[in-house]
Amino acid sequence: MRTIILRIISILALVVLILALGTLAAGAIAKSNLAKQYPAPGQLVDVGGYKMHINCMGQGSPTIILAAGTADFSTTWAYVQPEVAKLTRVCAYDRAGLGWSEPSPYPRTADSTVEELRALLVNTGVQGPYVLVGHSLGGMHMRVYAHNYPEEVVGLVQVDSLHEDQPVYDSEYTKANQDDAKQFRIFALLKSTGIMALAPQSIPNLGLPKDVYAQWQASLATSDYFKTTLAEINAQEDNCAEVRALKITSFGNMPLIVLSAGQPDTVTSLSDAGNQQRWEVWQALQPELAALSSEGKQIIAEQSSHMIQLEQPDLVIDAIQEMVNAIRK
Repeated sequence: MRTIILRIISILALVVLILALGTLAAGAIAKSNLAKQYPAPGQLVDVGGYKMHINCMGQGSPTIILAAGTADFSTTWAYVQPEVAKLTRVCAYDRAGLGWSEPSPYPRTADSTVEELRALLVNTGVQGPYVLVGHSLGGMHMRVYAHNYPEEVVGLVQVDSLHEDQPVYDSEYTKANQDDAKQFRIFALLKSTGIMALAPQSIPNLGLPKDVYAQWQASLATSDYFKTTLAEINAQEDNCAEVRALKITSFGNMPLIVLSAGQPDTVTSLSDAGNQQRWEVWQALQPELAALSSEGKQIIAEQSSHMIQLEQPDLVIDAIQEMVNAIRK
């Protein structure tokens, strides 16, 4: 009897192994097909042994640079970029390891992120002066760029940007990031098996146009998106500490527009009190961003939560147009 049971177990284990190997093989083929079906819409440019993606549209000066937030990349500007391209040159890019950009060998620090962007702009030949538009984490990175290279930057638009003091005053910040990290570890495992490539329709749409949504699905299922996002989440508090150490207190009279969410986002793992605290701290810090310039101003996106560029893209477009007009005058 024992021999029979062991034989049955061995057969079942073999069947499971065959199914697993079959899934991995099918997933690998599906990932390859998706990657071919949805190639990079812009350029892949070497920045020192690895390539980053930048997609530019339109003509004119100043040049608008669009930087996405955590867990996001160039597709997030799908409603904004084509309209801004009617006004001037506008470039959306993917941080290393996101979208169509290859992974970076360097830690996900604020400094390395900014230096990678500068290398990308220089190596692509995208000339300034620049208006830097950044959402969330990307907004904080754009402040660092403007601080490090003030001679290249003539304007800033902050789209519900992360403030470097958020972790200092928000006691729920670390817990929320840890909970996000747990989810992305699971997603990274699923992606590695090829299951996402076999069923990309399982990846939800955050509000993108249909054609861009397909690009978003393909990228998540085939790239290092989840691994990189996990690294960025884990590094976010250190990024904030880096920026605090820079002591960015003023951009003089540089044109600066701060777009702030009018509706709160909810982190499901936090209590109502925890979510309320996060919202109150976030809102309290937004005016400080506008105060970084004597020409700074804050606009509340009354109908939007965090993703203003998807929920009220016209506000972002109008802010950029106002910035371009002011600079050209």
